[in-house]
Amino acid sequence: MIDSTFFIHLFRFYSKCMAAPYNELAFELQHIFRQMEVSSQNELDEQLAAHCLEVLNYFQGEEMSSLQAEYSRMFSHPEDKEPLISICFTDYGNREEAQKIMDDIYDTMLEVSYDESPDSLINFLDYFSYLSETGEVVDALGKFVMIMLPFSQQFYKASNINFYKEVARGLNELSVIFNDYFEN
Repeated sequence: MIDSTFFIHLFRFYSKCMAAPYNELAFELQHIFRQMEVSSQNELDEQLAAHCLEVLNYFQGEEMSSLQAEYSRMFSHPEDKEPLISICFTDYGNREEAQKIMDDIYDTMLEVSYDESPDSLINFLDYFSYLSETGEVVDALGKFVMIMLPFSQQFYKASNINFYKEVARGLNELSVIFNDYFEN
């Protein structure tokens, strides 16, 4: 089910989508998408890549200022308030399990980005890209579902822009596919 090369790029794609928008991001997403297309080997890969193309198209159809404003609206910490939605994966699912994931991230050779909080969803998705690269991702898919299913649902409800709604739908789709994989 899981070809490591395709999923390395898929997790990177979604990791980039979770970053604060910047001008070069469209080029980076296009590059990663092309790598996904090349490494696609089955119908599932094609389905997931097609959804990434939709995400990319929505990104390109939005004004950068609108994307940045929406990102800030959802993830920024207003004075003395919590953000509308947390970008920290340790705020979703089982907190003890999420902390174990954080420990696992630190134990790997993965370079943790400190542009965001070390427990950001960006680092979480990069960790899954790393696990795909090392061939260990299948054993960790349950953890992905535990975090991404509740996050993607909250993310979809919180967003007012189609780009972010499509990112949320894509992450939810991955969670459902991985969850079904374990149930069968």
